[in-house]
Amino acid sequence: MKRAAVIGLGRHGLRHLQAYLKLPNVEVVAVCDMRSENVSAALAQAPNAKGYEQWQELLANEQVDVISVVTNGPSHAPITISAARSGVKYIFCEKPFATSIKDGLEMIEVCKANGTRLSVCHARRWVDSYQQLREMIAGGVIGKVCQFSFSCGGGLFAGNGTHFMDLARMLGQGSPISVTGVLDKTGTPNPRGAQFKDPGAVALYHFDNGMRMVIDMFEDLGVPHRIEIIGSIGRILIDELDNRWEVQARQGEDQERPLGEYWLPLKPVELKPGVLDMVQMLVDGLTELLGDGEITCTGEDGLTALQMVIGAHVSSERGGVPIALPLAAEFRNIDIPLT
Repeated sequence: MKRAAVIGLGRHGLRHLQAYLKLPNVEVVAVCDMRSENVSAALAQAPNAKGYEQWQELLANEQVDVISVVTNGPSHAPITISAARSGVKYIFCEKPFATSIKDGLEMIEVCKANGTRLSVCHARRWVDSYQQLREMIAGGVIGKVCQFSFSCGGGLFAGNGTHFMDLARMLGQGSPISVTGVLDKTGTPNPRGAQFKDPGAVALYHFDNGMRMVIDMFEDLGVPHRIEIIGSIGRILIDELDNRWEVQARQGEDQERPLGEYWLPLKPVELKPGVLDMVQMLVDGLTELLGDGEITCTGEDGLTALQMVIGAHVSSERGGVPIALPLAAEFRNIDIPLT
């Protein structure tokens, strides 16, 4: 029986708790949040657990095998590093992975040194619909992937955008090599507190396989998120809120016609998506983490998404010039209080 704890009990932290409660051979022994009312809400679902308001006390007093780190970004590194050093063997860390490259590297190094399995919760990695889509794209359904486009209202470039930066890497099978970014200057207060900095942004990424990624999360958008993936002979539209997944591509002999004949028709390709269940995503991610197989979303994957965010900040501060990825050592200590 694995002994589990959840640190951070906001809305998403309670989803992590619900995921643990669905797992066989796992017992939730402790929960933690700075807000006593959040601890009480968690204990109502896991009455046999012990509640804490300080994560340091939890690690000092509880023998835990696995923890979920579901706090705001600046505390991810100290919790993860302390947990690994205290003997926790499985850590499921929410995004953004860290708030500086220096901290992210240390998290990875400490977990490896202590034999701790570390997974970063870019939860779409464990969604069957996206796994199907990855196989279809790898099989050439839309030809060469040329562009991954993502738009979303509400800002929170790191808090929301990193999910889709990671998804672009998963589906496009490439690594980012540069970013050009502009931060939104509207100054909307961060919903998680004035101490955090996570404005919207527009960014263009280039990947080593030729794919481009465009993200528009400026704060003048008040629309749900939407994904468009454009290939050389087809395109994919994903509206998660409406559970609308459309794949269209050239068919038959048209697949071999010159790309300059852009007027050739695109025809529907069947895809049978399931409903996105956030708790089930976490169940699947935790099941993978607690096994002994390959981890789908590693600390290195989390670090890459973080570099994509910080790179956009650096580009914006320098007037929108392109910034090479991975980031150079001179940017390693930049620390942004992301959420």
